[in-house]
Amino acid sequence: MKEWGSTMTNMKITTFDYSHGDYESWKLLFEYHSLYILENGKDVYIGETKDAGTRSIKHNNVKDLCCQYSFTRIHILTGKTFDETPAKHFETLLIRLMRADGKFHVINTQTEWQHYSRKNVFELCFDQVWLELEKLGLVNHKSFQSVLNLSQYKFSPNMPLTEAQCETLTSIIHTLDSEEMQPHKQGFHARPVLISGDPGTGKTVVATSLFYYLKTHEAYKDLKIGLVYAASATRAEIQEMFKSVRGLRKKDVITPISVTKETYDIIICDEAQRLRRPKNAGRFYNAKMYAANRQLGLDESCDELDWLLTCSRNLILFYDEKQSVCASDISKDSFYSRLYNRYRGIRPIVLTEQLRICAGRDYISYIYDLLYQRTSERKEFDGYEFKLFQSFDHMVQQVREKENMVGLCRLCGGYAWKWTAKENPDIPDIQIENTNIWWNKQTGGWLRNPRARKEMGSIYTLPGLDLNYAAVVIGPELYYDTAENRIKVSRSHLYDNSVKQNTNDEDLRKYILNTYGVFMTRGILGTYVYACDKNLRDYLQNYIPFV
Repeated sequence: MKEWGSTMTNMKITTFDYSHGDYESWKLLFEYHSLYILENGKDVYIGETKDAGTRSIKHNNVKDLCCQYSFTRIHILTGKTFDETPAKHFETLLIRLMRADGKFHVINTQTEWQHYSRKNVFELCFDQVWLELEKLGLVNHKSFQSVLNLSQYKFSPNMPLTEAQCETLTSIIHTLDSEEMQPHKQGFHARPVLISGDPGTGKTVVATSLFYYLKTHEAYKDLKIGLVYAASATRAEIQEMFKSVRGLRKKDVITPISVTKETYDIIICDEAQRLRRPKNAGRFYNAKMYAANRQLGLDESCDELDWLLTCSRNLILFYDEKQSVCASDISKDSFYSRLYNRYRGIRPIVLTEQLRICAGRDYISYIYDLLYQRTSERKEFDGYEFKLFQSFDHMVQQVREKENMVGLCRLCGGYAWKWTAKENPDIPDIQIENTNIWWNKQTGGWLRNPRARKEMGSIYTLPGLDLNYAAVVIGPELYYDTAENRIKVSRSHLYDNSVKQNTNDEDLRKYILNTYGVFMTRGILGTYVYACDKNLRDYLQNYIPFV
């Protein structure tokens, strides 16, 4: 028997030789509930137990999942304050982290996320625990915070789901199995499933989990299934994540126009609010849309939603109207008019649990209420850094400090400055106070690029993605008219022609306000805000803590 360990604050990791089978001889410093990691150099199994020796004997039963993997070592984590409830919570946490880390193949079957709100010694020193795991060769990343920032952690279909997400997934599958999406009589159309929810309610995780389930389940694996993203930035993140998931491929994640080339048994479309129509989509893409419509025998005015409806037997849409930010996006009225048509209809599902933003569910509605001037009440959000800055330089300093601490902290802003660096990369696009900033030089994969820390992300880069801290720069295209007490848009300060051309003032205002609503709902731990217009800062000061 081999035994070695590393002692932390009220915690100890002890490693034993698992292959010899002398489990009852194991001696632990703390005889409490424990986590354990079984490994063979390639595969791991993570569990929790009150008696590691007895549990190991059960794992050797031929009917047990672990029996076929020939595990050679067991690493046992235990401590004075480690009882059953936190042990179950951190079992699922460690499964998620080690899957995303990628050093080992985690064989645990998918389990429901265990919620546990009370902070204990184990959680407070988890960064220390992770360092010990790295020293033992059990993980690749030296910091578990860097794993939390990975798309493989946030969006992987291998991750345990919350109870609400499980219910949504189960409901969708039951709807597919029951054939209730199919026309119930002649002359009617197939009925899509429409999953709606605010930013941060887990729509993307449900979408990727559903796709993975269907692609790997015996009953569906021979079906033609597509996972569609209209926005290139999110599509790139999901494609990158799929490369690390067994049974999935990068090319499984497709564009809307790819759908027109084949007929699909099932199409899953995440971020359906970003599906486009042939308006302000650019001359080149408009031409491609017209060609696709002709190919499908559709009218020239038809759009990407029509393609999905035409080319799928079963359609599942994830939708949030508040995140529609471009004139090329299909309008809410047009979107709903086809789904709620008396010859079609939908199977509705609503996600309400806030999973991204530490401020909680009320924060989302508060952001849109203050942007659309629908509230006179100021709200506070305990444990969430929500700040309005008087100085842009100060905000930049703060967000860079946060980047050094937790990573995934970025500046983001509306298209209120010309992209001058496109012609001359040495000239900054944005100059505010004493700080020079460049627009993001790439769309897909921008968050993974370390040089992006000195760049400003646009609305074409960040929708659907998470930040730890979002530093939102409200440009001069948005200002507060003190005479009318109304937030307005200045067309002369807006440089996104795809949004402002052929768009009336009220629709333009909606797109710009939604743009900042998207930015202000990206931050998991905090949102920093700076407004270029002083009158707008004065208005926001009534609703956001001022520094």
